[in-house]
Amino acid sequence: MMSENPTIDVMNRPLTEPGLYRGNAMPIPPLLAYDGGQAGSVTVRAGWAAAERRRPVDNCNDSVTVWSDPEETVVVLAVADGVGAGESAGRAARAATALAARAFHHHWHNAGRRDLENVVRSAIGDLDASLRQQGSRSGSLDPGYRTTVVLAAVPAVVQPGGSVRAAVGRVGDSMAWLVRPGGLEPVFGARDPAGGTPALPGHYQLLESRSLVLSDGEVLALTTDGLAAGGPEERAAPYLADMWAAPPAPLEFLRTLTVRRNDRDDDRAAAVAWLGHYEIRNA
Repeated sequence: MMSENPTIDVMNRPLTEPGLYRGNAMPIPPLLAYDGGQAGSVTVRAGWAAAERRRPVDNCNDSVTVWSDPEETVVVLAVADGVGAGESAGRAARAATALAARAFHHHWHNAGRRDLENVVRSAIGDLDASLRQQGSRSGSLDPGYRTTVVLAAVPAVVQPGGSVRAAVGRVGDSMAWLVRPGGLEPVFGARDPAGGTPALPGHYQLLESRSLVLSDGEVLALTTDGLAAGGPEERAAPYLADMWAAPPAPLEFLRTLTVRRNDRDDDRAAAVAWLGHYEIRNA
């Protein structure tokens, strides 16, 4: 039996320990991963957790990348969810977050560090082209090489009591949220699952983007739908809003990604940015 973790859903059977990986020996992405830190007055936590039944043969097909420019003027968060359970989907997700940050850096420099929303849109356009190139073999695209992506850019300098203009863009059903007392406020509307999941490469024309005014003390979170989807009855929202009201310690943040849910197959990933100065929340 797995050690006790927070429970979100009414559990229909015991949660068991995942098996140790028994697939291809190279590479082996970890079951859990964490990144985070601070740039300017923005604190970041990010990570992923593989679903229980992904092991022993597969690994987490969700990915995160967080980045700041050398001058600490902007913070970039990227979250991706490989579409499907195959190895190609995981490779697409891991490539997507790294390539999104790289493309943002390129366009941010060329745009003279202005107009974050257009930079985010341009970066996702470059990402679409790069993924198409990387996912093609012998001139044809691997049909399993598909991923959602959500990319956010937040100015790193937030004056006390002030506000900044941030930007978020996405293709697919991964979510962006404003963390509010008692719940999560979606930046984008929920997608109709009957229409399938838009993904990259190939669905850049379905890009959604928003320019957001964020104030000192606000919290922006990106998640894959295995952790928190966009529906009005999202059970994880009150729990995550409480745990992410202030930056948790790194291990406590990972614990929020491993909450107990009845869906044993959907991996989880999140990247969260706290604007302003906070005391680290103790476990």
